Amino acid sequence: MAISEGAFVWTCFPTSEAPREPGLRHVCYCVAASTRLAVMAYTSSQPWTLSVLPMGVRVFGTREAGQLNQRPFVLYLNRLATLPLSPRWFPTLGRPQGEVVAVASANLRIEMMAVMQDLLRRHRDLVENLGPGA
Repeated sequence: MAISEGAFVWTCFPTSEAPREPGLRHVCYCVAASTRLAVMAYTSSQPWTLSVLPMGVRVFGTREAGQLNQRPFVLYLNRLATLPLSPRWFPTLGRPQGEVVAVASANLRIEMMAVMQDLLRRHRDLVENLGPGA
């Protein structure tokens, strides 16, 4: 399955400390994709413990995460990386098992896109951009 908007994908998301270098392999959310690049949003399996969610942060509990073939996680639409579609950034690219873990439902994709549009139009200063394409 190809990497496309709405896919949860195995990615080597860069760290803030090394923003142009691949980080550890984990699942991220594809905000947008072309034939050469993908804009990925960071995820973390660390539980959210604060009472307030910043703009662009979405918590997926056990049931919702399970529907996406994952354990509970936090999606950070305010932390993006523009990455080339290459094995350096997507380690299982082109392999039979593929890099796509799950694809968000149409409703979830619409929800995420609305948040992204609001962030980019009105709160661009809250968005961290990483990766060689940033």
